[in-house]
Amino acid sequence: MADVNIEQRVEALEKDNQSLRQEVARLRADNRRWARLAGTDTLTGLPNKISFLRALVPQCIRSAIDVGDSVGFILLSADNLGPLNEAHGRMAGDQVLKGLGTFLKAILDEEDRLGHIDGSNFSVVMTSAELDDVRARANMLRARVRAHAFPCGTSTAQITVSAGVVAVVPTDKTDEKVITESVFQSLSEALYAAKAAGGNQVQVVQEVDLTSS
Repeated sequence: MADVNIEQRVEALEKDNQSLRQEVARLRADNRRWARLAGTDTLTGLPNKISFLRALVPQCIRSAIDVGDSVGFILLSADNLGPLNEAHGRMAGDQVLKGLGTFLKAILDEEDRLGHIDGSNFSVVMTSAELDDVRARANMLRARVRAHAFPCGTSTAQITVSAGVVAVVPTDKTDEKVITESVFQSLSEALYAAKAAGGNQVQVVQEVDLTSS
């Protein structure tokens, strides 16, 4: 009788262990799925603001610091998305944004890093890039976007983009977070100036303070 009870207990423990293993596997799968969602913009499938600015950009900056190299940044935004939303509806506007993200990814170099920051704003990080390279890349994107027809509802839409650009050689005098904040503050101001000047243009950031706290 004692042997029977032991066998039953062992069998019950094995079942419990199997259930626990299945639960652990399910939780791990859920964690991986939520990690992907947390770092990915649901509309475009690109890295979102959090993963781009808190992980990807600092990583690129750290790599540049380690080798004493330059790194380039583009902050790009659609100029006329508001009127398009009013004319065709928000869903059509989202369709254009999604198409813009897909198009930018297709025409950028493989080593360029692209993220969807928020709204109609996208950003590109270029490693080992001087200012002339970054400005040329931004103007290429601007021209290609202007000539492209994006799906919009049952038709297509033409849009233009403006951009702020900068290239910096970061040093280890400050950390990656400070550099990221300073760079993107300057890029936002340049992008605003480009739009205020009529849009469909590229504004260059002349200087970025990389040592501020």
